[in-house]
Amino acid sequence: MVGIARKMGPKPAIGDCYDARSRESVELGTYPEVEDCIVQMNSLVEKLESLEVEVLRPDVLDATNQVFTRDIGFIIDDQFILPNVIKDRASEANAMDALLSRIPSANIIMMPSGCYAEGGDVIVHEPFVFVGVSNEETFDKYKTARTNTAGLEYLQDEFPAYDFKGFELLKSDVDPRKGSLHLDCAFQPLGDALLLAPHLFKNAEDVMWIESQFGTDSIYYCTEEEAYDLHTNVFSIGPKEVLISASAGRLKNWLEERDYTVHSITYDEVVKMGGSLRCSTMPLEREES
Repeated sequence: MVGIARKMGPKPAIGDCYDARSRESVELGTYPEVEDCIVQMNSLVEKLESLEVEVLRPDVLDATNQVFTRDIGFIIDDQFILPNVIKDRASEANAMDALLSRIPSANIIMMPSGCYAEGGDVIVHEPFVFVGVSNEETFDKYKTARTNTAGLEYLQDEFPAYDFKGFELLKSDVDPRKGSLHLDCAFQPLGDALLLAPHLFKNAEDVMWIESQFGTDSIYYCTEEEAYDLHTNVFSIGPKEVLISASAGRLKNWLEERDYTVHSITYDEVVKMGGSLRCSTMPLEREES
């Protein structure tokens, strides 16, 4: 499922922004126009369909930003998980009714009260599930802290076959260069590579573990500017095929040198709202490779 920008509503006031990049865009007068977001999201859909990907869209809600579908539901194994999200985004789940009607109830998990997670913080990379998590103090302090310890522990209990690994990220509600909204804005495993923005991790030992697990030769280290432009936030079509932002020229070269098929999508307007290609996509079913 790919998000939709058709009825995003008016540009928000600064006080209504719930991520640092949107806030910055409002302050700078660069918040994207609805029409520009529609064009860029339609180009993403057209590219996916040209690659024989079936694309669904959410029901359209009035005056609601529905661009970033990744966060309001996600899949682990054959289970569709409906998480608790911050109240600013809770209404987005109302657009899932048609989708949920196609999924057997036995394959839907509703996370219990007090357990928060957003799909951008959950990355399945067997045998691991990596989770961007915030302790209770951070979770209560920042709007950009979206997944709490209770959410991680609940998922861990529900899926004991996986090795869950939580990473704390730096958070900022006002400066997008000083924090990461979700894990996929700082960390993204691919088939045999990893995209990483180490400066956004709260704990140096987590970066050391990642480097030990993946190997430094297989890691693309994002500069601060590349992380700001969300170059980690790519969408994998397959183990060696990926959609990336058209602005990510250095990343494109790095991936192609490693025999990846790379599709570049112009997404610079959508990025001004704090998410990119992975954020805009909610994978529901993948063919076995």
